[in-house]
Amino acid sequence: MSSKLHASSLRLRAAVVRASLLGASLLALAAVGSMACEDTGIGRPCDLLVADAGQTQAVYNSQALECPSRICLKPARQEGVSDVTTGPYCSAECSKDSDCDGQKKDNAVAEDHRCVKGYACGVAFVVGPLCCKKLCLCKDFLSSGPLRTPITCDPARNNGQGCGE
Repeated sequence: MSSKLHASSLRLRAAVVRASLLGASLLALAAVGSMACEDTGIGRPCDLLVADAGQTQAVYNSQALECPSRICLKPARQEGVSDVTTGPYCSAECSKDSDCDGQKKDNAVAEDHRCVKGYACGVAFVVGPLCCKKLCLCKDFLSSGPLRTPITCDPARNNGQGCGE
């Protein structure tokens, strides 16, 4: 009888060890997975800390605590774009459009003023601390067609004189 009890105890112990190893493996996998999916916060509503600058003036807050990048942005509405209801949003530096996957408007919520058309990587400012930095820009503010780098920010076209150089 004691040999049956001993065998049963060994099987139980082996099952507990397997379950523990499986649990530890799943936790490790979840930790690695969460590191790969960094929340950049692009598109999250934020506060510019300025009065309304109007549709044609770009403004930003470089100390926005609600944004992981600390950049809260409202780009200037490009010529040919009708009224935009999109509010200021968290942005981030980028090098290509695929870096700018972000939150978009929930059409079921009337008070949602997030970006409707998605985001593109482009230059928002040609003066100041963000001069010539590529940022994620809401396409609601942009005219159709590809974003072009402003002459000010293209050393090949401005004799290296961009952004106060």
